[in-house]
Amino acid sequence: MWNGDGTVEFNGFRVLYSEVDYVRRIFERHPETAMNLLPKNQLVKNAYMNTLLDLIDITCLAPQELTEEELRDAENTLLDLVGVGFELDWLKRKLEELCVKKKKMEARGARMRELDRMIVEQRQVLLALEVELKNEENEAVSDSARLGFEDVV
Repeated sequence: MWNGDGTVEFNGFRVLYSEVDYVRRIFERHPETAMNLLPKNQLVKNAYMNTLLDLIDITCLAPQELTEEELRDAENTLLDLVGVGFELDWLKRKLEELCVKKKKMEARGARMRELDRMIVEQRQVLLALEVELKNEENEAVSDSARLGFEDVV
């Protein structure tokens, strides 16, 4: 039902017209999402739905776009929503996957930095060996050169 304030009534929630498709998909894929919702006050329910939509937006971000603090806040928000009756096991799994990806990404970044450091060190060793080899070659050429008459006499 269309309201004059740019919102639509959907499954007992007032949502912005621009968000109706998102909310519809949530309830199509996860009909249990709000079955046990405790708050009955329309404003409170709407606030929780907006919080859920914000949380989904956060979960859609790439791991490198989120800080550890933002992920902790998202987990706490999820717990708050579950605490008022939302059934969000599906979102909890996605958030956990995001946290795992973030940890893997950070570990991979640390490993890449370590490998880069090792490469730099090995290049320095290689350069030193090349200089040593060039010196040995120069000395070998010098030692193998024939002496001239003047050198001997």
